[in-house]
Amino acid sequence: MYLLKLVQVGENIVNDLQWSFNRLPRTDHKDGQYRLRRYSRIKLREAGGGTVSEFMKLKSGAFEQSEEYNSFQGGMERQFEDIEDEVIKSVSMLELCTRFLEASCLPDNNEIELHQMRIMTREETVPVSPEGVHQDGYSYVGIVGVRRHNIDGGDMLVYKEKSVSPFFALRLNPGEMAVINDKELWHSAKPIRTIDINEYGYMDAFILTAR
Repeated sequence: MYLLKLVQVGENIVNDLQWSFNRLPRTDHKDGQYRLRRYSRIKLREAGGGTVSEFMKLKSGAFEQSEEYNSFQGGMERQFEDIEDEVIKSVSMLELCTRFLEASCLPDNNEIELHQMRIMTREETVPVSPEGVHQDGYSYVGIVGVRRHNIDGGDMLVYKEKSVSPFFALRLNPGEMAVINDKELWHSAKPIRTIDINEYGYMDAFILTAR
């Protein structure tokens, strides 16, 4: 069992999916105006002969976390639009999720909960992790850097205990994935702010979780 792994997914893989972040919707949730998001539960679909060809969506329903794990929006059901089929069924998503399952030492047919997120700002400083130092209630959490534009901050912070200083900080570049043992470690992130306030800044990421 490991605590933290860094995986080079490849910038070409995330670049192939980056266009879809421009179509992420806002929501009516507390963070819905600055954390744009889609969410799906997915699992490998087996093609003929037992080979794997793509991921398929499962019935997602509402996303909910207990207040034990999320003091900001825990204990409430949150509805998000599904991640688009073009993204889920792409070769790049197959590669991305396969790398996550391999790094987590989980079987190929393990269910993954997938969040596609853009955190954006114009003039104000915006929290990337409004729930603060937290765990998510899974076995493993994978955070994939996709793109940074006109921002400073956003560094991932990892903690051995919730009440102590982080022992690890990393600014994820496009194509890099950090896989965290969510039962043993806590995590958060530094807020972001724009470099040039005359245009929007944003940070794009995929977050993958599995039990």
